[in-house]
This record gives sequence, C-alpha cells and structure tokens, in this order.
Amino acid sequence: MRFVREAVAAADADLPTPWRPGATRVACGEAIELVRELWQRTGDELLTLGPRPVPLGTFRMIFLGLIHAPDLRTALDRFVQFAALTTGFSRSRLVVGGGTCRVEIAAEPGVVVRPLAAELMLALVHRFAAWLAARRVPLTALELPFPEPDHSAEYVSVFGVVAAFDAPVAAVEFGARELSAPVVREEGDLLAYLCRSPADLIHHRDYGTTTADRVRTIIERAQAAGRTQAADVAARLSISPQHLRRLLRQEGTSFQRIKEEVLRDLAVADLRLGGASVEEISRRLGFSEPSAFRRAFARWTGSPPGEYRAALSASGLSASGPTAS
Repeated sequence: MRFVREAVAAADADLPTPWRPGATRVACGEAIELVRELWQRTGDELLTLGPRPVPLGTFRMIFLGLIHAPDLRTALDRFVQFAALTTGFSRSRLVVGGGTCRVEIAAEPGVVVRPLAAELMLALVHRFAAWLAARRVPLTALELPFPEPDHSAEYVSVFGVVAAFDAPVAAVEFGARELSAPVVREEGDLLAYLCRSPADLIHHRDYGTTTADRVRTIIERAQAAGRTQAADVAARLSISPQHLRRLLRQEGTSFQRIKEEVLRDLAVADLRLGGASVEEISRRLGFSEPSAFRRAFARWTGSPPGEYRAALSASGLSASGPTAS
C-alpha cells in the first residue's frame, strides 16, 4: 500500500478508486495495473522518482543487453553500466571482493533521489538477476541512503534481509559465488517477462526453489508448450506424475494452471511482436487447431487474439510500445 501511495503522489495522478491514497489495501493485480497506468501518464519508467526521466522502453533495451550474457557477473556488470548511462544513477557500480558481490546504485553528489526510486532500482537488479539465473539469490546486506522510516520492518519481507539506513549509497550484497551462475533465460523468455511487467517486480517469486517454478521453466522451454504433459515434466524432474501433482497441490497450484499461464504469456508476447499470424502462434504453442487456440486465448484474456492484437495496435502497446518496455 505504501508503494501505491508514494507512486501516485509522485506522479501527481488523479486516479479513481482503488488507486486513491485513502484506500486501505491494493491487491497485487491492481498494483500492476496502477504502474502500467502511471507509465502511460508520466512517460517515465521510474514514475518521476529518479534523478532524471527514464523514457518508456529504456529497461526493455537494458534487459535485451543482458539476456545473452553468459553468467550473472557479466549481466550485472552490464546492468550497472547501462543504468549509469540511461537512468541518472551515474555512479552505479559492481564491486566484487572478499567473497562478496556488491551492487551500488548511486547518482552524482547533490542529486536528490527519492527513497522509493532507490528501493525500486535495488529490487529490480536483485529480482531480475534471480530471474535470469532461475534461482534464488539470497542477500547478505541491504543499505539505504536515507533515515530509517516508520515502515522499516517491511524491508525484510521485500528483500529478505534487515536494512541498514543512512548509508552513503543504495546497495545490495550477496555471496560472490552467485556470480558464476549461468544465465539460463532466452530472448523468448524475456519477451514473456516484459509482457508481464511489472508483475515480477511487485510479486516476487523465489526462482528455482519451488516445484512450480521448475515446472514453469520446463514448459517455457518446450518446443510446443501446449503439447507438454504432466508425465513429460515429471520425467524431467525424476519423479512420478502423481508425486508432481501432490507437490504442486501443496504449493497451491496445479500443472494445468501453470501450463495455461505459460501459454497465455507466450501468446501475448507473440501478439505484441506482431510478426506471426494467429495460425502460426497456434501451431508454435502446440494447439491442435487455430480455433482451439482462439477459444483458449479468449478464456485467458476476455477477447479473441485478433481483437486483442487490434487493441494493442490502436493503443500503441505493441512491441515498441510502453507496456512492452
């Protein structure tokens, strides 16, 4: 809720309920839609919170520069360089030594940076690194360059570590051994990630540590995700299909639910790109016929793929548009 209040206040946006500061609670999905609306209104991916405006599409280009890195060290080194050039955090850097990796996000001396901007940048670098490697990256330190606020206890649930305040710069630290983790995501995965944006920033998944995440990764990498069966995934995990279903049930989900989420995200990513026909997307995802894909897509999104694509084009939210950034 604090994020919602501060983001709306910074953008000086007149948004209807439930976005108004007087609201007592905003669900994750509502917060995601809020950020997308604020991106449109401000034209700034840091919602006017950063040292300077960050044009829509900036982080999309940064992430495209990271997705082909061989390991996390290379990816994080590129991230701080790109951030220094494009976001106004011109003194950002990666420091490795003594068995520790430290990512610092900092602007020039005297430049005012709102606390929420520093928090967003640190959450972004930490969570995107975990997503790139599809594994948990536990932090050992979190440093924030402002006095301790009343809500300081919230940082543990967000970052998994107690924050230190009045630090010289905003920084996160973790074990240097994590830097050798290979980047396992591919460009197609990134397009789906961008279409969900900012879902993975607001709702953090502990990548690689749950059965659901491993199942999701296997389905995402399948040549025809729609034809992937629970038995296929169970075999990849060296467990029985029954045990797989039991593990997923304990995590509050199911194989079919995960599969449909993956298919939806991949389909939306293809429609945003705009190059493939509905028939090609249907075939690529493993549907028996285009009509089956059209019915499924309408069930997922509320409109058939043709109407969805037309709406994207009309609103400018195709591959080069703001929501894909």
